[in-house]
Amino acid sequence: MGYNHFGKIGDIWKHLPLCDIVKIEDFSTYVETNSAYFDYKIENSPEQEYGIGLFIKKSERIEELKKSTYYRLIKPYYDKNRYLGSCGQIMTILQDSIEKYIFFDLDPEAIKSINDSVADLGLSNKVETKLMDSVTGFINLLPLLNTKTFVHIDPYLIGQPNENGDSYIDGFIKASAMGIKCFLWYGFSTIREKNETNDLINSKIKSLSSIKLTCDELILNEIQEDAIKINPGILGCGILTSNLSQESVKILEDYASLLVKIYNDSRFNGKSGALYHASIINRHVL
Repeated sequence: MGYNHFGKIGDIWKHLPLCDIVKIEDFSTYVETNSAYFDYKIENSPEQEYGIGLFIKKSERIEELKKSTYYRLIKPYYDKNRYLGSCGQIMTILQDSIEKYIFFDLDPEAIKSINDSVADLGLSNKVETKLMDSVTGFINLLPLLNTKTFVHIDPYLIGQPNENGDSYIDGFIKASAMGIKCFLWYGFSTIREKNETNDLINSKIKSLSSIKLTCDELILNEIQEDAIKINPGILGCGILTSNLSQESVKILEDYASLLVKIYNDSRFNGKSGALYHASIINRHVL
């Protein structure tokens, strides 16, 4: 298994709001660009203890988090030393309430783990897996999609072009312009990387002047301009959305505040694990 990011802080900020948002929004097709595995064995690494371990422990004392879809879904898996991946989370939450799921990944074993699990969920006739570059695959899929689609774009670097010169942010812009509901997660480990990503986003969204957009980041206080002094998996990550409801936007804002609260006194590798929330774009009310 080539993936080792699961259960770390980046997953918490990604999956916590996502699990509620997919229940709020109205769509019939779900697309995920970097699906990875259905589930994983938790290794109890320091990064996972800071991520899912701390989240589970602190959420037990905070009602808003304890009643979240993510907590109620993940806790039974966590108790068995497992972590349910995003593709597994979404299929478990939505079941057969939507018409189609489309999952992309480049790892044959990841695709196999999804295919092996869909029968148990009774979703074999609703799930399509694609073993291919998800940037090209997703962009080529767009003409077949409509506004009743929810897209979860989940890379790390959103502007890195593939062999065709396309990138994840390009796919996001094209889908958003079509009225598709988009949820894009990205990461960074230094202030320089953050600023470069923010500049890229701001330059790309100029073509979306009439589209409702939000972008919220959670960042460790310990992040540096260029150096990486501690690494709990990632030092900062953001969620860029388009065409979501006000209820979903509020979910993002509320969960960002709650995560800042529960990580306020946390420690990682002898240093503060505290986070802060940065609202990069809030163009939801036009």
